[in-house]
Amino acid sequence: MTLDLVIENGLVVDGTGTPGKRADVGIAGTRIVAIGDLEAADAGRRLDATGCIVAPGFIDIHNHSDLALLADGRAESMIRQGVTTQVTGNCGLTPAPVQDAIRDDLRKTMIGPAGGSWRWNSFGQFLDELRAASKATHVAPLVGHGAIRAAAMGFADRRPTADELQAMKRLTAEAMRAGAFGMSTGLVYPPGLYSDTEELIELSGIVARHGGFYASHMRGEANPVVESVQEVLRIARETNIPVQISHHKAAGRENWGKVRITYALIDAASRTQDVTFDIYPYTAGSANLSQLLPPWAHVAGPEAMLARLRDPEARPKVARDVVRGAPAWNNFFRIDWRDIRLAYVHAERNRWMQGLSVQQAAERLGRDPVELALDVILEDENRTTMVNFVMAEEDVDFLLPKPQSMIGSDGWSLTPGGPTGEGHPHPRSYGAFPRVFARYVREKGLLTLEEAVHKMTGKPARKLGLDRRGEIREGCFADVVVFDPATIRDRATFEQPHQFAEGVHWVIVDGHITLDRGTLASQLVGRVLTPAA
Repeated sequence: MTLDLVIENGLVVDGTGTPGKRADVGIAGTRIVAIGDLEAADAGRRLDATGCIVAPGFIDIHNHSDLALLADGRAESMIRQGVTTQVTGNCGLTPAPVQDAIRDDLRKTMIGPAGGSWRWNSFGQFLDELRAASKATHVAPLVGHGAIRAAAMGFADRRPTADELQAMKRLTAEAMRAGAFGMSTGLVYPPGLYSDTEELIELSGIVARHGGFYASHMRGEANPVVESVQEVLRIARETNIPVQISHHKAAGRENWGKVRITYALIDAASRTQDVTFDIYPYTAGSANLSQLLPPWAHVAGPEAMLARLRDPEARPKVARDVVRGAPAWNNFFRIDWRDIRLAYVHAERNRWMQGLSVQQAAERLGRDPVELALDVILEDENRTTMVNFVMAEEDVDFLLPKPQSMIGSDGWSLTPGGPTGEGHPHPRSYGAFPRVFARYVREKGLLTLEEAVHKMTGKPARKLGLDRRGEIREGCFADVVVFDPATIRDRATFEQPHQFAEGVHWVIVDGHITLDRGTLASQLVGRVLTPAA
């Protein structure tokens, strides 16, 4: 037997959750072709994995690298923590489909980098551009409900007309035929927050008929988190669609502990339905700073929202509702400005604020934090992002080990000093997956190593329908990570986020050594995957 590559002397943790076993792994071309004692096999190269784990490449089930990969395909923050596939298009916000009239508004709603040519209109055209780009990881794309709604009816706060709903159904079907794995929602972001459950059921039915799944940033992760889970489960029941609850949490101190109620609902539903959720191993989230503004302020899109912040009559009402809440604001929670840290501030004169809390920046200027936040949003034209410390560690510890959970970074691809490596981002883009091994396997003992690998590999692969990825077995595509279980850890912190993880020695993508003892290959072989491939 002649092999291109043999990984020898490692402990193979195959992604199924079963105990690891000592074996060599042989790769020819893009596939794993042999597992066992391969000492006598001819091989183009051998990697000595003594003391290491040989596992499937990690699948980031919740990622926002849609445009980051077009700006910088190296995806170093992801590949260096062992991620070989990124599931993009989450939270309802995707760069396509898009109509010319709302292109600028849609760009200003994106999570993560929003640059690029934007030469596309349809979801298929966007995927063609992504396919043509050189990239280190594979991509499994979702289509965003927010983009679909905006393309059909802009950022209007109302139910769609019959014609608009038909247009949304058509755009959904087109995206699924073009290669989307499912549809995501962001029901706290405009325009998704203006939709009702019936609209989501109509579109989810289309997705289900095309074999896709429904990933939801729910209606509210704060006060109505229980009701929001119930809405997701209703959509699952009425359309028979697999669902993925995105970055499940209870936001705001007044809501901590409610995940025990929501998990009971999820656990009961999962006995008869395909209901799962993802979680990141941190107590802070990240989003656009304008998420802290009331829903009515966002009506008609980002430009209209910015105009309200300039309006001497509307602005005081916005500021009041940021503090007190507003009717039907499902994602409201009581804000402590010490917990809101500025991540990306684009206006040059305000860059000094990056990494500070809004409270700290306001104190240095002798200003009210609410007014300062509104000014920063205005000067940045809605591109300011935040890191918001709104979660309880006890809730993370409770949810992460549950059998329905998977690991998602909720970050995007970054390279320090590169086109995407600016600002003061959430450290999860650099360290989410190694942090699970360091903190939840080694330190806290809440997961076995095999369980952790399963949540990052075989479990998300099954959700995506990737029957030849997510496992180490003969015939599977050779997406493989080799890491030291004793030293793998995250180094990125909230204070110093641009730091790569440690302990990942080799990352192999489709049989190609993409990371070789810290050196990134010049040839990048990542692909846009298609369902059931």
